[in-house]
Parts: sequence; structure tokens; C-alpha cells
Amino acid sequence: MLFRSRVLISQRHTQACRTLRSACLFICFSLFASLLTGAAAAAGTPSDGYLGELQRLAREKGLARARTWEVLLHYKPAGSGIKSLVDDPRFFNAPDGSRDPGAELNATLTAFFQDVVKEDEEHPRCRFIARYTWLREELAIDEQKLPKADCIKFEKALAAVNPRSVVLVFPNTLLNSPSSMFGHTLLRINTQYESDLLSHAVNYAAITGDTLGLFYAVKGIFGFYHGRYSNLPYYEKVREYSDLEHRDIWEYHLDLTPDEAYRVFLHIWEMKEFYANYYFFDQNCSFNLLFLIEAGRPSLRLTDEFYGKLHFWVIPVDTVRAVQKFGVVTKVTYRPSQGTKILRIASDMDDGLKGKAFAIVDRKLTPQSVLTEDLPVEKKRIVLDLAAELSQYRGALRMLERDQFQRQFLDVLSARSILGIPPTDPYPIATPTQPDQGHLSSRFRGGGGYRTGSWFTELEWRPAYHDITDLDEGYVRGAQINFMDMSFRYYFDEDKLRLHRWHVIDIVSLSPWNGIFKPISWKVNAGAEEMLLRDGKEHPVPRLNAGGGMSGSVGTTGRAYLLAEADLNASSRLEKDYALGFGGTAGLMTNLTTDWKVNLWAQGLFYGAGDEHRSVAAGLQQNLRFTTNTSLSLDAKREQTFNIYKTDIVLRGNWYY
Repeated sequence: MLFRSRVLISQRHTQACRTLRSACLFICFSLFASLLTGAAAAAGTPSDGYLGELQRLAREKGLARARTWEVLLHYKPAGSGIKSLVDDPRFFNAPDGSRDPGAELNATLTAFFQDVVKEDEEHPRCRFIARYTWLREELAIDEQKLPKADCIKFEKALAAVNPRSVVLVFPNTLLNSPSSMFGHTLLRINTQYESDLLSHAVNYAAITGDTLGLFYAVKGIFGFYHGRYSNLPYYEKVREYSDLEHRDIWEYHLDLTPDEAYRVFLHIWEMKEFYANYYFFDQNCSFNLLFLIEAGRPSLRLTDEFYGKLHFWVIPVDTVRAVQKFGVVTKVTYRPSQGTKILRIASDMDDGLKGKAFAIVDRKLTPQSVLTEDLPVEKKRIVLDLAAELSQYRGALRMLERDQFQRQFLDVLSARSILGIPPTDPYPIATPTQPDQGHLSSRFRGGGGYRTGSWFTELEWRPAYHDITDLDEGYVRGAQINFMDMSFRYYFDEDKLRLHRWHVIDIVSLSPWNGIFKPISWKVNAGAEEMLLRDGKEHPVPRLNAGGGMSGSVGTTGRAYLLAEADLNASSRLEKDYALGFGGTAGLMTNLTTDWKVNLWAQGLFYGAGDEHRSVAAGLQQNLRFTTNTSLSLDAKREQTFNIYKTDIVLRGNWYY
């Protein structure tokens, strides 16, 4: 009996275990099936109701291949396929969304059905508002069948901006900033306000931190920085460019409709949290802004002007030209910088009147005392007007404490108000040539000439951008930026092709010293060029030349300049492998006629370290323009190095493209 009882208990225990195991298996199977169902829903299969219906409709309409989807995801050809230029993985809803537009579209639609989001995280319909708005229109999405999503942050931003139109803004060249030496571009989103200064500026820039020097250049060239879009009041950017940096601003008004401006804003909002790798030469501030304009009107193929073609760089002024090419610019507005205004006012004053204005801002003279001076009303006005502008300038640079600036500025305005407003503008500023109307950025030239003892022919290519012998219309006078300039010469007597010059970078800034602003003129040149050595022959020598000094205006178009220089040469052909010298360059550059520019210069360098010697030279450069993008140049130079004399004369035809 005991044995049979034990067997019965054992059988019942085994049956219970089997029952429990079956129940566990059933529960696990149910959970697994539920997970599979959820995964199928996440994948957006055709069998999961309204989502599947939308995905099937999107495939039927070919929306993944639509131009708008291409723009919103920043897709561009890559090898045999396609790839987004956005590098932030959070920008995509599908794991392979950066390369598969169809998968990304399906995953994006799936994300719109998401019920719950993390705390402080926007719903995908809000985060990807541009995509959602377009897909809602294309697929006639019934929002009643979607989970509730309150886009409070977006609605608040939209109400604040209320976009009505779009302006492409081009602040001029700033040579003292590596990231802005070619100029800059940003967008202005006009609002319902009358004042443009209350509009919103959209900027795209590299997040560089405090990186400087060589690492700054290397990281910028090879895409180690992240680029992001930012949005801020336009008056802040005007203050930065116009008041602090003395950069004239050009505003290109685009013919985008209010609805298209709204779509631009949608894409700005969608891109605000995501980054793309920033490359100084191509995927930079100017190139990425074009995506925003395309988002407003996808039929514009602005980015195609630069991507996938023989363009290894995108210069800001070239993006302005691209917008002009597509015919979407309705008008152009010139906004002179505060520095330009100050110089214009001062141009009508003698030294005595300027001295009074400076005495006011230096608090050596009260504004009210000018009212009692024995001066015509016009001269009193001009003194106080200059004092007001100078006070603003010093306040912007924080040369005055805030309270001190406000008191001083209000005192000047109070005195000025007593003199009334003249019937016409007393300081009209002539609008210069638009940046996009100057010569094109790249230059090819060919010609020939004579160098003591030999005739030669020469070919030269400069990718970018402008030198001081080029005609200045559309460019900053006295500014030179030559990048990767390369020249070859074929000497007939040697029957040999030689590298004559390769300038990796060649910058000259001849900002004039005047009674008001006192900038330092400077230059830097790095590369390699043929140099005359002790053996009486010319050899390519790596060279670094840099200097600083001052320049002044001569007439309306001229510059006289004097620069102290240091010059370093490095070559195994030198006796001690290097030569370090000091000296300087003096010159006079001016326009003899509207189309004829000359530069007369002389240079002396004395090498006291390494291979000791001296080099003196003088030359005359001339450039005669035929059309905006064609000219003829004639350069002559006489030099003495290692007590050997050489004369170099070359005639070239220039083609800017």
C-alpha cells in the first residue's frame, strides 16, 4: 500500500509538472507571438491596418523616389546608390535610412503611429514636422486615426516667427577669420514685422570649440567638426557683422511665396537638433543653406550646381550666383556697415571738425558745447553725427561701459535733435558692385615671356579666388586670397617643363590706415616656387613668407603700402639647408582707368641665418580688363640674388570661370 501510494503521488507530481510546463510554454508562445505582431507593426507590413494602407499607397506613388523626399533627407548620389549627407544617426528612423529612402519612408510612417515618447522628447510627428507635413498632404493622412501628438514647442516657435518670405544674406569678406575669409551666407526669415531687424536669421556653422591653429585647419578640411543650423534674431547678426566686424551686408530677396517660406521654416525646425560633418571646402555654411531653399521649392536644384560635379569647394559668393542663375532673386539690398557709414561722414570733414567729434567721445568736450560754437548748422550736425556713430561703435566693441555709453550716446542725440533733420540725406553712400557681379572665382591663364637667357610659355591655374591685381568690382579693395595657385613654365632652350610656382595659400590684406580706423595690413604666403640659388640656376624651394605693416588710400582707388617681412626658405640645395631673412616690401597699387589696374612694388630681403645672402627685386604688374571674366596681364620684374641679375617679363591672357 505504501509503495502504491508513493507511485500515485509520483504520477500526480509528474502530471502537475507537465501541466505547469505546458502552461509556461503557452504563455511564452503567446508573448513571442505578441512580440512578432509588434515587430510586424513596427516594420509596417501591408497587413497591419491603416499604417499598412499608407505604406502601400506611398509605394504605389513612388514617394521614396520623389524630389521632395530627396531634399528633406539630404540624399545625394554615392557610388552606385544614394546616401544622405546628414551624419547624425538620430536623423533616421530606419537603421539603414541614410542609404535606403524606401526603408526610411516606411519607418518614418511607422514612427508617426508611436503612442508614447520619452519624457521631454518630442513626438516624431513634431520632431520630423517637415516630413510629416509633406506625407500628410501626399497620402491624405487622416489624423483621427493617429495617436494624439501635441507639438507645443513647434507651435510656439511658428507663432513667434510667422514666416512670410526668405532672404539670402551675404556678409562680405573678413580676412582675419579663417572661416569667413571668403565671405559668408545665411538666411533671413522675414516675419509679419515691418522692421527687417526683427526677422530671424538662420545660420549653418561648424561647432569648433576653442580649437585653433594647425589643428583647426586640419579638422576643418577633413570633416572632424559637426555642422549645425541655428536660429537667432537678425539684429544680432547685423550687429556682429556690421558693427563689430565692419562687413558690408548684401541681402538677396527670394521670390518664395509665404507657403514656401513656411516649408523652409518646417525644415529648419526639423534640422535644429541634428548634425552633419562640416567640411570647409564643400559641405560648408553656404552649401547646406541651399537645402533649406530647396525645401521651400524642391524644383530648384541648387545643390546640384556643386555636388557631383568638378567642384572641390563651395565659395559663398558662388552660392549667391547659383540662386541668381535659377532666377529666384527679386531684388538686392545693400546694407553698409557702421564702419562704412563712419568713413562716409568723416570724408566731408576737415581735421578740426574730426577732432571735435573725437573730443566728444573722449569726454573732453560736451555735445551741448558744440551748439554754442561759431559754426554753420551743417558743420554742427556733421560733428554730432560722427560723434553719435563713433559712440555706437565704441559701445559695440565694449570700449565703453554700458552705463557710460548710454549716457554719452543720449547726450549726443539730445544735442543733435536741436539742430533738426536736413531735407535730404547729407551722407549718401553709393552702392558698390554686387559680390555676384564681379569676376568668377576660379582663374586659368596662359601666355609666355622672357627670363634672362630663355624664352618660355606658361600655364597657370588658380582654384580661388582673387588677388590685388584683379579688378576689384564685387570684391573688397586691397584684399587678396589665392588658394592652391599653381603655375608651370616650359623653357624652350632647356626643352623642359618646370613647376614655376605653387602657392598653397597667399593672403594679403591692405586695409587703409586713416584718421579713424587704424588696422594692421598683413600678408602670409606658403608654398613652393622657383628661386635663384648660388649655382646660378633656379630650383623649386619650399617657402614661407609673412609680414605686417600699414597701408593708406591714394585717391579713390589706390593703396600705398609698406610691410615688414620674414622669409624662410628650406631646401637641400641651400648650403645649410635653410635660409631665414628679414626685410620688407613697399608698393603702390591703383587703377589708371576703370579697366586698367597696376601695382608697382619693390622688395628687399636680407638672409642672416642659414645660407647668408640678400635678394632685392622690383616689378610692375598690370591687368587690362576686356570683359568681366577676361583680361590681359603684363608683368615685369628685375631681381638680384647671390649677386646674379635676372629679368622676367611675361604676358598672359586671363580667363575667370
